[in-house]
Amino acid sequence: MSRVLHLSVVHRHDDPRIFERECRTLADVGHDVTYLAPWLTTGPRRDGVGLWSLTPRSRPTRWKHTREILRAVRVLQPDVLHFHDPELLALVPLLRRRVARVVYDIHEYHDLEVSGKYYIPAPLRPLAGRAAASAHTRGAALCDGLVAVVDDQFESLGSQPTLRVALPNYPRFSRFAEFAAGDEGTTPLTGEPAKLAADPRLKLIYVGSLTRPRGIPVMLDVLQRHADEGRDDAVLYLGGVFYNPEVEAEVRGRVEGPQAPLAGRVKLLGRIAPDQLPAYLAAADVVWVPPTAGGQTLRKLVTTKLYEGLAVGLAALVSDLPGRSEVVKEEDCGIAVAPGVDGHYEGLTRLLADRAAVRACGARGRAAVEARYSWEAIEGSLVEFYERLLEGSPNPS
Repeated sequence: MSRVLHLSVVHRHDDPRIFERECRTLADVGHDVTYLAPWLTTGPRRDGVGLWSLTPRSRPTRWKHTREILRAVRVLQPDVLHFHDPELLALVPLLRRRVARVVYDIHEYHDLEVSGKYYIPAPLRPLAGRAAASAHTRGAALCDGLVAVVDDQFESLGSQPTLRVALPNYPRFSRFAEFAAGDEGTTPLTGEPAKLAADPRLKLIYVGSLTRPRGIPVMLDVLQRHADEGRDDAVLYLGGVFYNPEVEAEVRGRVEGPQAPLAGRVKLLGRIAPDQLPAYLAAADVVWVPPTAGGQTLRKLVTTKLYEGLAVGLAALVSDLPGRSEVVKEEDCGIAVAPGVDGHYEGLTRLLADRAAVRACGARGRAAVEARYSWEAIEGSLVEFYERLLEGSPNPS
């Protein structure tokens, strides 16, 4: 077994992919695992994983983490450094002199992620995307192993390193097993989730980044059309964080306050911590995943929040795009519609027309996640990846 240090300067200390899935799995098989990230309080192990804190910093000042990272490496002396942010690729040459194995975990299509940043001036976004792709390829080639969400994310990289594994962002089903939408035989809901569940309307929920590409305006426009028809038999629960102040102002103007056109039809929940997520999802009937067509949404992905919703027995309403519609169609657990307002309005209408079918779809989705789309079903691939990574002699200093 080895000492493993997972590192992120971007993701939260409770990021489900990093902490809940990868760190815990490695700790469970006997590796000595520590997670180094901002917002943590260094202290006792949690679920077998050591916690080490980085000072929280804004995007422009993240480069200042370098000294803290090198100190942690010097103190912890890991055999493997497993990092999760493209920003850290620049440190790989420095880190390879101090750590036997370096692994890069790719969460996004980096070029598309960069070219879609709202804070980069629009004329510069294509150039920024190309520059990011070039730097990404060069930096990744210096690592000993690569982890991605889907195989397609390896396509833009060169031939090195050869050790690679795709680990889809499927949820750890055990987190959701005690919760099931509308099922009184599971853990009863309390607090705010219980109040949300008591609403007799069709309850749709979205949890994730509150951005335009993720379809937030689409959902509001659908509910506005529904309201304009004089109907009030659906409600939307929005959980997540705004990153663009303009989008936040627009959404709050539409849903908050007595004069807001969607007041009472949309409820903003704020950020939902991972340990609270199962209860909030179980308060709803439908998980709504309405991204617009463009950028990363046209590439193969694994939309974690879709599978988390299915895990508690929600039916799904999704845009017919890669990484969303395939499982919904194959498992008959919801409705896949054309991206945009017209398609999702039609989907909402169909769901409202047959509430019994909504429950049946949810039951099929929950069974499918438990059997085929859970972290428990694939975590062995991470263990095998580490076995291969640690074979042979370490890299020369």
